[in-house]
Amino acid sequence: MKKTTLILCTIALLMLWYSPNTQAQQKDLQEWNQFRGSHRSGATENISLAGFTEKAPKLLWKKKLGDGFSEITISGKNIYTMISEKKDTLTGTEFIAAFNSKTGNEVWRTEVDSLFFDTFGDGPRSTPAIGENNIYSLSSYGKLTASSKKDGKTVWQVDFMKEYGSKPPRWGFSSSPVLIDNNIIVEVGGTETRAFMAFDKNTGKELWKNGEGKSTYNSPLVTEIDGKKNIIFANGSKIYSLNTVGDTIWTFNSPVSNPTGMPIVFDRNKIFISAVRSTGFIVLEVLDNKATLINKGSSMKNDYSSSIYYNGHIYGFHIAALQCISVKTGEKKWTKRGYGKGSLIRVGNQLLVLSDKGKLIQVKATPEAFTEMGNIQAIVGKSWTAPSFSDGKIYLRNLSEMACYELK
Repeated sequence: MKKTTLILCTIALLMLWYSPNTQAQQKDLQEWNQFRGSHRSGATENISLAGFTEKAPKLLWKKKLGDGFSEITISGKNIYTMISEKKDTLTGTEFIAAFNSKTGNEVWRTEVDSLFFDTFGDGPRSTPAIGENNIYSLSSYGKLTASSKKDGKTVWQVDFMKEYGSKPPRWGFSSSPVLIDNNIIVEVGGTETRAFMAFDKNTGKELWKNGEGKSTYNSPLVTEIDGKKNIIFANGSKIYSLNTVGDTIWTFNSPVSNPTGMPIVFDRNKIFISAVRSTGFIVLEVLDNKATLINKGSSMKNDYSSSIYYNGHIYGFHIAALQCISVKTGEKKWTKRGYGKGSLIRVGNQLLVLSDKGKLIQVKATPEAFTEMGNIQAIVGKSWTAPSFSDGKIYLRNLSEMACYELK
């Protein structure tokens, strides 16, 4: 009888472990389904990789793309990103496109806007967010589009410039939308308190608006502080925290202006923000819906690449040097040059660093010393887009090419 009871209890525990919610959470962690991954942290947990010197990454495929800087997002059998196609020296088109994750072959593409031209690189900047049925993309000229994941068919589109008086930033609309429940939330930069807005994910209907400010190059972060969801916007010289219905929770006038790197939340209620064209970085502590400055320094100045938090330390590109600092004191732990203005993600206790010329470097995420575990020349060309990771595979992109490598 005791044995039977034990078996039944074990089965019940297994059923609980593999409940639909748990399976959905596990799937979510496996999918890099939005800018900087499922939690917008640039990291995925509980994975251990062999060193590149022991088992070199295996190239699965490499494909040419139309120009763009969007990250590769991953869901199910497909990967999604934004690309472009030039018609001539003055005209072209931006697309949202789906590709088979195993082969890299194109599945579909859908036109979303005209092409944005720039001396640093043409094409879209924003990274799409993947929902259950649709994928949500923002073009360089501010058109937010919902497209069917199945066939790319346009479900709805909102033109920020036409509808809300938004003006494109110097390098184009770059903020990446975030999906929360039934809302797609994005920095709009519109007039009449329409700096930040939420739209119904199924219809594109406006749900709420808040804030004054132009559109910048930062993307909203969603986190939980004191049991409440906070949507953090770092816009210009002000940090905003809104709730899921668009009400202001708190604001903070920041000495760090115009950050491009994403805000980073750690220790449940602390926020790290860094920018290259300012004093450096700040750390805020949020208590009782009020943000207070608890640290600042100049040892980390993020340009266009976001940093990574891990075990009390920040890893990131200080202008054009890979660096590790203490998030508590700002003390520099180590510096490594030679990768240009690269980018990085964290997989378990390792950093996967992509140089701005396409070299992929495996580094231990430890403050003790810079420790390289191997490197390969993964792609060639201007590589300003951070890697994406899912199911043991890393997806890389430069301005006009993408590649997939299997990691052991």
